[in-house]
Amino acid sequence: MSLKYAPKYRVFLFLIFCIIKACDVLFIAYMIKLMLNLASSGSKDVTELIKLATIAGIGQLFFTCSNFFYEHLKMTIIKNVNLVLKNANLNYLVAQAKNDTKSGLSLMTNDLKQIETGRVTAQLDMCYQSILFIGAISFAFINSWQMTVIFIVASIAPALVQILTSRLITRKAKVWANANADYTQHVSDSLNGAEAAKLYNVQPTIISRAVNSAQRMEEALRSMNFTQAWALEVIYTVAELFCFIIPCTIGGVLMMHGQLKVGTLVLMVDLAMNFITPVVTIFQEFNQVKSTDPMWKKTLRALNYSKNPHEKAIDQRDDFIDLKIDNLAYKTNKTNTEIFKDVNFSVTPGKKTLLMAPSGWGKTTLLKLMMGSKSPSKGQILINDQNLTNDWSKLHNYFSYVNQKPFMFDDTLRFNITLGRKVSDQKLRQVIHEAGLDELVKEKGLDSPIGENGNQLSGGQIQRVEIARALLSHRPILLADEATSALDPHLSLEIHETLLKNPNIAVIEVAHKISPAEKAMFDQIIHLNQTPTD
Repeated sequence: MSLKYAPKYRVFLFLIFCIIKACDVLFIAYMIKLMLNLASSGSKDVTELIKLATIAGIGQLFFTCSNFFYEHLKMTIIKNVNLVLKNANLNYLVAQAKNDTKSGLSLMTNDLKQIETGRVTAQLDMCYQSILFIGAISFAFINSWQMTVIFIVASIAPALVQILTSRLITRKAKVWANANADYTQHVSDSLNGAEAAKLYNVQPTIISRAVNSAQRMEEALRSMNFTQAWALEVIYTVAELFCFIIPCTIGGVLMMHGQLKVGTLVLMVDLAMNFITPVVTIFQEFNQVKSTDPMWKKTLRALNYSKNPHEKAIDQRDDFIDLKIDNLAYKTNKTNTEIFKDVNFSVTPGKKTLLMAPSGWGKTTLLKLMMGSKSPSKGQILINDQNLTNDWSKLHNYFSYVNQKPFMFDDTLRFNITLGRKVSDQKLRQVIHEAGLDELVKEKGLDSPIGENGNQLSGGQIQRVEIARALLSHRPILLADEATSALDPHLSLEIHETLLKNPNIAVIEVAHKISPAEKAMFDQIIHLNQTPTD
């Protein structure tokens, strides 16, 4: 149940105010009974009638004030649960680090909103409706057990209708969830590919692709909502027939034979609406909850996810002695094709190593093996003579990473360097200087926004921000994956001077093309197997 992710004391208070809100219904029904029985008794005591009306009015004011607290608690619990779900899903998605923006965006926007309205809110309403049902049926039983039994038996009919329709609604919800994910991805593609579409004059086809997915999504949503709507209509029709018309007919017969007073009959009808309507509403809310099952399964995966308890950051004071790559080989999981084999080299603190191989050799894969995010088919990765092969939790903390196209957050320059970490001004100034960002910081300021994907920065500036991130992490080995291949020769040389003249870090760069001047800066150059792969 989603409500377990809200503070327990708030849920407890909410249930208290649910009880008070339910008492509002019982109080009004009881006061109507007293007033009608008095009016039909032949009494001419208007003062007593006014007194009862006054009590009813004062009581209604009290319950109205109480309902403000009920609504406040309800909205607060929804907010609390939403924040827990968003936090859990973000933690999970970031931890997985998969390039699946389609499902990720859909989950964090549309799916979580559907969970809010179709699950969290529905379950809160079900709590109130359940309490109202228990209160109304108990009070009705006290007043007329015969009529209560009749109404209870009659309420079985809408329950049967709900059972028949819930599975169909769940199937419709799955179709909508998939269509919605496709729509989200196509909109994202359209926005990100707008420049290419404009260049090749294909805007209509790109837009048509997104609009077609929108049509499929809207049709799936219409189908799901229509199914829920007609199911509710059938439930209400059955409820009106079996829960009102038939019982009221029986009640009329009892009243004709003097076995039931008019006030009691009206009270029973009013209470019946408040223990039969809750049943119908609970069925409706149950269907809403079922419609969110596909989204909730995704969220449960995130809620049940926990980080590896052994995963911790390597402290900057930990000594790094050496890295040894011993007879490393890799085969693809899908085709079992051998990408490379017999890779051997070692790196010591501050040593600058260049690994050269043709495009397609598997250089990026080699770096991922070193960080523990992929498993080798053969060989070992040793740090300080400890075998850490395929141990991401320990391996990745020894490495920082600079690639060809670093990701920039749509935030300030400060955030993109620190990634939100708290660092001293002195340390921040130091890495800014070492990364060659002094001029940029002086020109723009640390708190200036750099735009989506860093569109306010040049390619060289983006690479320097990535280097600053790496230096700030104070990890002993920096991996560079074709880091300067997209830059002009002058900028490439400047970036290499920044990286390779820093004595505090070891550098392992993979490249397929590099200038003689840049090669001269490395301590060792290793030419990997020149045999091209698939």
